[in-house]
Amino acid sequence: MFFFFAKKIDKTMRVESIILTGVIFSSFLGSAVSLIIALTGEELQQIMGWLLGSVSMRGWRYVGIILPFLLVGGLLLLINTRELNAMSLGEDRAQHLGVDVGKRKMLILMSGSILTGAAVAVSGTIGFVGLVIPHLTRKLWGPDHIYLLPLSIITGAGFLILTDLLSRTIISPQVLPVGVITALVGAPVFTMILVRQRKRR
Repeated sequence: MFFFFAKKIDKTMRVESIILTGVIFSSFLGSAVSLIIALTGEELQQIMGWLLGSVSMRGWRYVGIILPFLLVGGLLLLINTRELNAMSLGEDRAQHLGVDVGKRKMLILMSGSILTGAAVAVSGTIGFVGLVIPHLTRKLWGPDHIYLLPLSIITGAGFLILTDLLSRTIISPQVLPVGVITALVGAPVFTMILVRQRKRR
């Protein structure tokens, strides 16, 4: 549905159009979630826990659930590392280098959606990990997606483990939702990255 709507807005599916479509869908689905919360009684705490994000009480069964999606989505992205490198130079340049931008962009978006959907289904909405960690990884190890993608996965997992540990110990014996910690850490870091990029431009 998302891809169909994005393509209706802009057949070339430029980044701006994809972001705009994402904002529209996010607002609509956010309203639907608010309606569910308003109509919910006993399950309210579980819903709020999912919205804030948490990996507590997630055992090996959940790893088995997410593993097929991780393998499929990750493999599809790794197949497209060269195309991602070309597209990071700009879509026009990538097209001149022989990349079928429309087809590859659709495949890359589908891969990202598979990975994101599986992660959110298991742990809830843990914000800023997917925004901040790839930027920091790029700064440390360079922009080549052959190395950037697997290193981002490892670094992101390590960051999530550290924030989960912090969420369990900061006001022990109570446990904070890990999404709160990632947002508190990620929002300032992401702001700094954006400000630096603006200054360079």
